[in-house]
Amino acid sequence: MTADDKYQIVVLPRRQYWDWVEAARDYSTQFGLSITSYPQTAAEFHYPHQLITVVNPANGYDQHGDLREWFRTAAPDVSVEAIVAESPTILKQILAERMANGAPFLASVSAPDKSGNFSLRWPTDYPQKTQGFAENPELYRRWNLPGHEGIDIVAPFNSNVYACADGEVYLVHDGRSNHPYGIHLRIVHSRGYRTVYAHLNEALVSQGQLVKAGDLIGRADSTGNTSGGHLHLTLKMDGATAAGLTIFPDDIIDPTPFLNNLPNKKNEMALWPQERCLIGLQTRLRGEMQEADWDVVQIAKIEALKFGSPVSPGDVERALGLKSDMLILVGLSVDTRIQIVNPADFVQRVESNAVALYDAGVRFFEIHNEPNLVPEGLGKTWQTGAQFGDWFLQVTGLLRPKLPDAKFGWPGLSPGKPIQGLRYHGPSFLAEAEAAIQQADWIGCHCFWTSEEDMMSPDGGLQFQQYRDRWPEKPLMITEFSNPLSTDQHAVAIQYRNYFHMLGQQVGIGAAFAFVVSSASEPSRGAWRTEDGELGPIPAIIGQRGG
Repeated sequence: MTADDKYQIVVLPRRQYWDWVEAARDYSTQFGLSITSYPQTAAEFHYPHQLITVVNPANGYDQHGDLREWFRTAAPDVSVEAIVAESPTILKQILAERMANGAPFLASVSAPDKSGNFSLRWPTDYPQKTQGFAENPELYRRWNLPGHEGIDIVAPFNSNVYACADGEVYLVHDGRSNHPYGIHLRIVHSRGYRTVYAHLNEALVSQGQLVKAGDLIGRADSTGNTSGGHLHLTLKMDGATAAGLTIFPDDIIDPTPFLNNLPNKKNEMALWPQERCLIGLQTRLRGEMQEADWDVVQIAKIEALKFGSPVSPGDVERALGLKSDMLILVGLSVDTRIQIVNPADFVQRVESNAVALYDAGVRFFEIHNEPNLVPEGLGKTWQTGAQFGDWFLQVTGLLRPKLPDAKFGWPGLSPGKPIQGLRYHGPSFLAEAEAAIQQADWIGCHCFWTSEEDMMSPDGGLQFQQYRDRWPEKPLMITEFSNPLSTDQHAVAIQYRNYFHMLGQQVGIGAAFAFVVSSASEPSRGAWRTEDGELGPIPAIIGQRGG
């Protein structure tokens, strides 16, 4: 199928329309495509072999709802494909891949389902795809396929896999005989549709079992012919190949137009229910919270608290007693300086406390701390960002079944230049761990500065912007910030107040945690009170803000 065989018109959201147009400009120019923000125009423009490509972010078309469903009624004879992109930046990346492949649309667009009744529920808790349908034809030609025969979806180790539609399980394969799909299962649905769920860790259903859309059917892994953990989903429609509805063999069709209900679990605004960055503070360093610490929390009107581990569930209950909607973050960490700590060992050591905290209402957990430092495991438990990323995914995969609704965060790194024998270059560490970061529920970031000017520099207090630019749709928390050198606490208090105010104007930052309320083991320049209970100027100045 070539661009000459089909006329293509692209529908873009009207909100921020010119940003979307700019993202699609090179794509439209290269393939000579028409662009509109009016779905009705696309539906009424009749042309042989017409294809409508819908850029379909959540709530992108308030008057029409889900455009895929709308077009099935307004233009039932037209093929429709949907690109799920939540921002112009993401759209530009998707279209760049198409331009690189010389393909203006997916290699196969299945015929519209004129009954309007069949759709697929998203099968994981993660809305990101890692490989689309019909992509990379140069790789799949060895299997006599015109491209990738399904879609690959982010699914960390041991995460949930759900049935896409009502049906009956007709095959559960244990992965033996080196099947390229590894452990996988297949479900037959109404009107001859079939789905295949591949590379599982385990199947949780049996042959002949009836399932409903959304039922838990398996756990994800990387069994079979794959280089990393994900879910591979294939859709088939009986008779599609013989009828000429697809150029793929074995009745394989594109599942993309049928997929609905992207999960909200990873959606930025769903993850952060508040509309602004919360005022956060790290709790007592190396010790239990004292009465003077709770005085600081109240005077400063703290809205979010970060605890280290282990922590008493009683402290969590007290925090929620002071403020019922207090955001509680717990950093799960163990000593990695002396010995190698594999993922199973780590989970065994933190599990009991994490479960108790989860039962007390904690949902946000940061996994480890500054892993690009030698004292935090670099050079012993992991050597590179990629190795830590694998470790992180194994840890979260083991924890998810025990803490099913928890949000696991990628840990903040130590910022600054690389130091031989001490610190790995932060940006390099992040680049190597890209695949793991994409699967985290949110990202932690550390920001430090030594002056007012440095507070507003990209390598100082604005360090978080590098994360925001790299992962614009990924929720973010500044899990630690401070001015560690200044002895003028009044000046530091003003800086912190201004910093919190600036963060309140940002999008997608859940909370920022200042270091630290107090320290049990040693004097700390960053402490908001002294060990004899005397409060410095920071709590009062932070507490003087409006609201």
